[in-house]
Amino acid sequence: MKTTFVKTGICIMMAAALLASCKKSGPTYVTASSSQLSMGIKADNAITPLNATNATALNSSPQTSAMVTFTSGIANISGFKFEARKKGLQIEVQSRGLSTIDLFAINPTMIGITLDTGTYTEIELRVEFTKSSTATLPLVLKGTFTTTSGTVIPVEFDLNDNAEVKVEQHDAVVDGKTNLTNVVMLHLNKLLTGVSPADLSAATQTNGTIIISSSSNNSIYKRILDNLSSCGDSNGFEHHDR
Repeated sequence: MKTTFVKTGICIMMAAALLASCKKSGPTYVTASSSQLSMGIKADNAITPLNATNATALNSSPQTSAMVTFTSGIANISGFKFEARKKGLQIEVQSRGLSTIDLFAINPTMIGITLDTGTYTEIELRVEFTKSSTATLPLVLKGTFTTTSGTVIPVEFDLNDNAEVKVEQHDAVVDGKTNLTNVVMLHLNKLLTGVSPADLSAATQTNGTIIISSSSNNSIYKRILDNLSSCGDSNGFEHHDR
């Protein structure tokens, strides 16, 4: 009987341990001591007037009729990252998994993370892109380039590099009673800062399209890549009832 009792006790202990491990590997639930932050990214300022130098595409007065008009964009985000300080400690929370987002959708796809309650300061949101070894590129933007003479040429920007869009935010209070949302706005006109009509007019075309990538029109690609990190903006956090 004693041996039977010991074996039964061991079985119960093993079952409890297995159950506990299953709970740890399951989904993270929002509780009274936490809230969900849903993050997304959306494009705006799709039309970029270009002047001779295009030193500052945003809010510039075009000297010519040349312009780039983006009409579609797909972002394959490797993750959203939330960085902040809470009670003097550095906090970092990151979403997991690749997310495909239509940048021109009225309601962009949102990705959620869980934050413990408290006041967060010195907040930075980062949209992460990771170089791909497949046909699924981190970012693809398509549109048209209108030359100074009025000719319209298809244009495509294909990002395949490690990159990020960084946005600084004001303090946020996570109360455990409401959930939060934050949409990063990708200002497409800022992407073309430093790109002139002459640059695009002289660009190599592939089957009638100006392809801007690491292997085609690389000098323009590098300028856009350098601009990408500072193209983001946001209206801040919004609280929503659960």
